[in-house]
Amino acid sequence: MTEITLDFLRELLREEYPDVTIQEFDGAPGSKRGDNYTSMLYRISLTGTRKHVEPDGSSEREEPWEGSIIYKCLPENMTRRETFKSDELFCNEVAFYNKIWPALSKFQSLWPKVKVPFKSLPKCYLARNDLVILKDLKQYGFVMPDRRQGLSVEQCYFVLKHLSHFHALSLAMKCHNPQGFYELLNDKDGVSEVFFLPENEDYFKNYYAQAGRNAIAMVEDELADNEDKEMYLEKFRQFCSEDTFFQSMMELVTPKEPLAVICHGDCWTNNFLFRYSDGDIAEMYMVDFQLVRYASPTLDLAYLMYLCLDRQQRSDHLTSLFEYYVDELHSRLVEMSDDDSVFHSSLNRDTLFDTLQEEFKRSGRFGLGMALDMYPIMSCDSDEAPNVYESEAETDDCIKPVWTSNATCGRKMTELVQEVVDAGLL
Repeated sequence: MTEITLDFLRELLREEYPDVTIQEFDGAPGSKRGDNYTSMLYRISLTGTRKHVEPDGSSEREEPWEGSIIYKCLPENMTRRETFKSDELFCNEVAFYNKIWPALSKFQSLWPKVKVPFKSLPKCYLARNDLVILKDLKQYGFVMPDRRQGLSVEQCYFVLKHLSHFHALSLAMKCHNPQGFYELLNDKDGVSEVFFLPENEDYFKNYYAQAGRNAIAMVEDELADNEDKEMYLEKFRQFCSEDTFFQSMMELVTPKEPLAVICHGDCWTNNFLFRYSDGDIAEMYMVDFQLVRYASPTLDLAYLMYLCLDRQQRSDHLTSLFEYYVDELHSRLVEMSDDDSVFHSSLNRDTLFDTLQEEFKRSGRFGLGMALDMYPIMSCDSDEAPNVYESEAETDDCIKPVWTSNATCGRKMTELVQEVVDAGLL
């Protein structure tokens, strides 16, 4: 954080807080070990004074003021930085805050029928190729769920509502302003796929091979007494095959028209913040747009439902959750359409549901593929996770997927394998 000075902070926040004089600041890690891997987060606490003027203008005085911001920067450890493609991820997030979101937000403002516009992401003060500075939502009462607990069904409904409104912006803009929309996807300063690219196949081959071996060992151990053990393991081994896994993931992230959207790309527990009032969820925000990609919206849904919910939750609620998402998506698309436009006349909720349902079935493989890497990350103890705040670390620790002895991970992996095999997705 060597670039942070009082002058820098004062200039950064001058527009939002013109009556505040920042006098001191202090930085501390903004996340716990195991909660993030591709960047370092710092919470910068600010103290100063604020000018208070009496309503009648008769007098003014200086009052104490406190605030905080989130400072997100590249890992200092170069091996970890290269392994997790941190530079490319930062470019994606910078493109999102500087170009993608302003364009989507401007398009959204053109539709007066949208009474509650999507705006559930933190204010970005600065985004460039080596740092992103954001409003700190914690100071407003927002909290992040425990990554090891996953999401409640209520939280999942909230996420789906916001995701549907976010996805709808892409679909509506693509229809009404296709030239403007596709300009958001250019190679120079638009969003792009970071991981599942042909040029990365050799680079990540060992990483995903190890993740697959770890997952297979967990499932084999969990199914030791299951009479269908070999059937599940055989299908899972084929899915994890070094010869086909990466190619399969590349195919799954390839945009499929007409419903491809700008996806959040990293829909797991740590990227959702909730504020509660009287025990109920009052607001929700999404953070971390480093993995935004242009792809099927069902990739976000598969990521969310297969990684953040357990098998019993999916068994009880998956159908209703999916229908809720489609209903919200369809309603928002209707709000962003002219009554006499071709787009409006072609909007059919049932057709939208059927198409997305087929895509969601296909995306189940994507959810399983991400689970190889993410389940250990989500369930490990903090001391099993790499420490991104260490500037030096053993090379082997940087390039291997997270391994955990946590029994929860083996159970979740096994239940997901059984679920996708039983559903005919493998």
